[in-house]
Amino acid sequence: MDIIAPILATTPHDHWKITVQNVFQQPNLHPFQDTTIQFLEALSKHILLDRSMRAYPELMAMAHWLRKAHIVELRKEYEQRTAGKYILARGTIIHFAPANVDSVFIYSWILSMLAGNKNIIRLSRRTNEQTDILMRKINEVISRAEFEAIADRTLLVRYSYEQEYTAYLSEQCDVRVLWGGDQSVRTIRAIPLAPNAVELVFPNRYSKSVLNAEAVLQADGSAIAVLGKQFYNDALWYGQLACSSPREIFWIGSSELIAAAKERFWKSMEQVLQKEHYYNEPALNMLRLATSDYYAAQQQTGHVYNSYASTPVRVEVSEADFQLRDMHCGGGLFLEYGLSELEQLHQHIHERDQTLSYFGFDRQQLAQWAMGIPNRGIDRIVPVGQALDFGSVWDGYDLFTYFSREIAIL
Repeated sequence: MDIIAPILATTPHDHWKITVQNVFQQPNLHPFQDTTIQFLEALSKHILLDRSMRAYPELMAMAHWLRKAHIVELRKEYEQRTAGKYILARGTIIHFAPANVDSVFIYSWILSMLAGNKNIIRLSRRTNEQTDILMRKINEVISRAEFEAIADRTLLVRYSYEQEYTAYLSEQCDVRVLWGGDQSVRTIRAIPLAPNAVELVFPNRYSKSVLNAEAVLQADGSAIAVLGKQFYNDALWYGQLACSSPREIFWIGSSELIAAAKERFWKSMEQVLQKEHYYNEPALNMLRLATSDYYAAQQQTGHVYNSYASTPVRVEVSEADFQLRDMHCGGGLFLEYGLSELEQLHQHIHERDQTLSYFGFDRQQLAQWAMGIPNRGIDRIVPVGQALDFGSVWDGYDLFTYFSREIAIL
């Protein structure tokens, strides 16, 4: 087990249990304690004020989420929910970060920290530039003397698949949070928890967008440019691998309107891609090509729009087939459907669907549609551009509730 943060916690490899126990033995903090808010504000500023960080929009967005104004909003929501109740932290939370979007751990860690908990985060051995930069930024802030209380209650570690580590952490934690693919989740869930511990599971999920063709055609030039940039952010910030990044696009309208709207929308996207210098590794582009060839051979698919370099690959799909989604490889590959009515989208909802981002529909119309969803699918419906915005309610879980415990005083 390698200790990644805080750097002051670094101990010899054989003494990892001592470091872990030091975290477990710390008393909990109070929810939204001043020190916690000050630490998050400092981390946010440390990232936002570094001009070099502009090359990493995912981290900039995360730092914006951490700004004090947003934390104060979260505190107000928390106080409204818990008014008249006696709420304390639950204890020590173990977070298992996913390998494909490692930095997603920051959000569950922060919400748990705000609830007053101690936190141990297990990161994947698979590293990337953004995660390494984030670890450095966290260490630079958490090592400050004024944040000793946070450092004492935080541990970020890396190890591979050693069950010894996972078993030790699981048998002593109060909450286990699992992010990752289905197989990773199954493997960890097979390791017992303490009898009084609870578990939150965030396995493979899929997301989609629904676009009103008429609204796309009626939007002025600036609105279309904004739509293209927002969709780019949702879909490609994490190479389309985030659970809330859209992989399927559903166009609503007549076939003539859809054809015209597609042309306008994808021209806007192409301009954004050029401006943002979006780039896939050659191996991913080859995988994307092979996947699109597989799609082209299926009876339920129509035209496949292959493209040059890293621009999007689009596959027209004529009927619902959930197996097509399992072949999806990310990297800017989109399955496109044309529907005449919004209600027809119900038959395309799978139990694993998480986020539906939209353009050209009003909230009431979507709320009415959501009440007709025939299964467990869809936990979030948000405007295009907000698919990656993390909230205290995620995948149907109210995280503050799970990260807290209520004392009944009669």
